[in-house]
Amino acid sequence: MDRLYPDFSVTEESFDREHLAALLGGSSDTDLFSVANKALGENMGMGVYLRGLVELSNVCRKNCLYCGLRRSNPSVRRYTMPFDEVTAVIRYGYSRGLRSFVIQSGELPDREHIDLVERILTWTNAELGDVRMVLSMGELPRQVLDRLKKAGAHRYLLRIESSSHDFYSRFHPSNDLHSYRDRLNTLAILRETGWQTGTGVLIGLPGQTVQQLADDLLFMKKMDIDMCGMGPYLSHRDTPLWKERETVLPAERRVDLSLRMIALLRVMIPSSNIAATTALQTLDPQGLEKGLSAGANVVMPNLTPEAYRKDYNLYQGKVIVDDSLDSLLERLSVQCNAIGRKVMMGNPGDPQHFVRRMNTPDPECEVIGND
Repeated sequence: MDRLYPDFSVTEESFDREHLAALLGGSSDTDLFSVANKALGENMGMGVYLRGLVELSNVCRKNCLYCGLRRSNPSVRRYTMPFDEVTAVIRYGYSRGLRSFVIQSGELPDREHIDLVERILTWTNAELGDVRMVLSMGELPRQVLDRLKKAGAHRYLLRIESSSHDFYSRFHPSNDLHSYRDRLNTLAILRETGWQTGTGVLIGLPGQTVQQLADDLLFMKKMDIDMCGMGPYLSHRDTPLWKERETVLPAERRVDLSLRMIALLRVMIPSSNIAATTALQTLDPQGLEKGLSAGANVVMPNLTPEAYRKDYNLYQGKVIVDDSLDSLLERLSVQCNAIGRKVMMGNPGDPQHFVRRMNTPDPECEVIGND
């Protein structure tokens, strides 16, 4: 295969930790981003696909050290949206041209929560039909995942946050509820049972190195993911990691690293879906445009009603836009047009990578045992 980087000694077959770390730590962006956009255009086209985000519940059983929704944070006003409100915003988004929706919540595998999600999926499948439903609900047992898939879910995003077991352990309590092995196992189950599977990492965590980020890219390549949502780390004052905020990389560097991660993953898995995240837009007013220009092709407008939106506070300073969906979509269209991109209304944006993967499954990605 021809070299993917005309000005770098890297080919698709020779991605390794040293090469990737060097590119992440470099100072020149033009060639990297140009090659990423070429890979995007040739494999997925230059369209921008929308996922209407519904933050269903901020109740969570976990205590991750970086997350504002952690169970032990007493400052959070907990909520779960009722069925009628969820279906109302999905119906409204559908009427405006959205064909993919993300149901996001804290990690809560209890029966009442799963029943609610199943009911939402069943309604969406019956009433709307031609949509792709994405779930982001953390680790769930295989039988629950099978049940939700049968109800009408198609995609699942389960962020690994860090592919290093030791580094992952730094930011999660040491108990069975925060098992790195269970996280990997759930990702493997999702892949082998026909889900469009996504993951992602936090970029710029205290003490993180470019070598670790290179390992994250190699992990996602080996896992052969269909979609990715990754972005810069932002501190939250009601978390244990707040005390380490002075050691966090400057915002500009976290943005730069996030853009490089997007670009490199685009070249490594060119036909995948990669999101320009809200966290990127929180740190940089031009974060949306920069993320798309680095090779991202997915944006997630927030459909969560204003009454709940401020309580889904994962990190400090989260961008909260109270404009109507019509105004938001109009603004997104203008932003995309300004950088030569087009919002693909009425299109759920299935990644070509998923279609190819299902035809040629990777035997290396196997389910592993529990801790």
